[in-house]
Amino acid sequence: MQHESPSQSDILVPVRRVPSDYEVSAIREIHAWFEPNNSWFGRLKGHLYDVYNTATDQLKRVPGFEWTLNNVVAGLLTLINEITQDWVPQESVYRKYRAAGHDVAGPADVRALDLEVADSTASGLAGGYRTVAAAEGAATGYAGFAGIPTDIVALVALNLRAAGEYAVHYGFEMTTDAERLYALSLLDLVARPSTKAKNVAVSPILGITKRLARQQAFEMLEQAALTGAISRITKSLGIHLTKAKLAQMVPVTGAVVGGGYNAYYTSQVCNAAFHVYRRRFLIAKYGEDVVRAHER
Repeated sequence: MQHESPSQSDILVPVRRVPSDYEVSAIREIHAWFEPNNSWFGRLKGHLYDVYNTATDQLKRVPGFEWTLNNVVAGLLTLINEITQDWVPQESVYRKYRAAGHDVAGPADVRALDLEVADSTASGLAGGYRTVAAAEGAATGYAGFAGIPTDIVALVALNLRAAGEYAVHYGFEMTTDAERLYALSLLDLVARPSTKAKNVAVSPILGITKRLARQQAFEMLEQAALTGAISRITKSLGIHLTKAKLAQMVPVTGAVVGGGYNAYYTSQVCNAAFHVYRRRFLIAKYGEDVVRAHER
């Protein structure tokens, strides 16, 4: 993969303005999403996922597990190495903005708009991706171990496209390895079954957000470091998704991660992308200090 530098129009220079009432409300909503869920339902879900983790750890002893995992990781690495910007409908997103009366030709034009406009334009994305994911999962779900690598690679491709489309709607692109690392980190965060694991994984996501905002799309990071990070995240993502798919074959976890896993996972990716790219939009527009001040 070749590292591409952003154009001058894409450099993230915060414009010091006062957030609108809608944006202030969104900042608090996003902050609440990042906070650990301490409700009784959240604790119950965490307990169920602890059961899930215990059961899926036993899958390492199942014949075919290593073969499945190795093929999943190999397939994902090939996918990431071959992926191009063509799979994200960038220009079609900009046409949506123009059809709504906004003069948008690139990412900087999107980030100059109020968040309410971006939210309105991005509405409905999750439903379409969830439908496609459910159909894809059903089509490959009858092949057992042999079908899992193909299923997961297709699922990751679909969700990278979803994350990329959310990125474009909020004034970002997937044209650099750094942005692909960000999207992969997001997919891996959602794939982690444990509530505790998710809480730990949020920190790197926030850290990447800060560096993207401050270092103009990772220009200061070496290509070798980015490539290594992408490889590590890809392997982690492969492990988590393989466990989830294999857990569908274990009766005790079937009710938790049963047949609709692809649709559920895609829905969660879209929800996470919605929040993290909105936060990046606001940081790019106002600066991190302004966003953090309104989180309190």
